[in-house]
Amino acid sequence: MSRLTDWFGKTFNGKRVSLLGLKGGGKSQFLHSLGCKEANPGTLTSRERYGWFKIVYPSKTIYIKAGYDIGGGLELFKKSFNKHLINSDWVLFVIDIQKFINNELDVESILPYKEMVFARLDYINDNVSNKFKDKFAIILTHVDLMDKPENVLINEFQNATNSKVYSHLASQVYSIDARKPEQVKTVFKVIARL
Repeated sequence: MSRLTDWFGKTFNGKRVSLLGLKGGGKSQFLHSLGCKEANPGTLTSRERYGWFKIVYPSKTIYIKAGYDIGGGLELFKKSFNKHLINSDWVLFVIDIQKFINNELDVESILPYKEMVFARLDYINDNVSNKFKDKFAIILTHVDLMDKPENVLINEFQNATNSKVYSHLASQVYSIDARKPEQVKTVFKVIARL
């Protein structure tokens, strides 16, 4: 638990949430739609700091602790994973479902997108999967670019991981259009059980 302080000096306990994913997956857009005005959607982030912000729901207000929007390159992923993720209460892994289903090649690494997703899920599984169990969720973004229903996209993703040792990490999968704040806030509320 993190101790947070609001604008009026009131202290309270807060949960730490880590947002991971590959380059261009929608992490910054997800943060922006949650209410982080400092997130820069549409840019390939290497590491940008953002201040703490709040998410307002009809029944409660959630405060998100200041942190970093860290790019999705594998080395940055591993470095941030080892430094920050282990101390997280929740882990959200953002995947561009269009790139995953079409198995596009990453321009920088020349590796298939699906292979890169699997490498990161394997790394997560090898390092801390037992700690998170039901506190790990996968967010499929860019569903608006696909001509399939969201439940079909979720099933296709889960079927692709069925034979993997980390298939249990795909038990909580959600699909969103990350540009729509209400969708993002609703999914976040469900995942965090608010």
